[in-house]
Amino acid sequence: MPRAKKGERITVSLSGPDHAALAELADRYDVSLSWLVRQAVTEFLERSASGEVQLPLQLGPGKGVRKE
Repeated sequence: MPRAKKGERITVSLSGPDHAALAELADRYDVSLSWLVRQAVTEFLERSASGEVQLPLQLGPGKGVRKE
């Protein structure tokens, strides 16, 4: 059976509490952190495409968006 093509790789830094909350969800549903994040990104992109997400997002003090 041929291997699935690997996707593009990115690096994301999370706050300690966000990482802990994601790790808890991944453990609860017996999925990997990577799978959980991919699902979240897919859902965000779908919502954005349907107009449900208004960009730029409202960010708290000291937080910015860096375009690459």
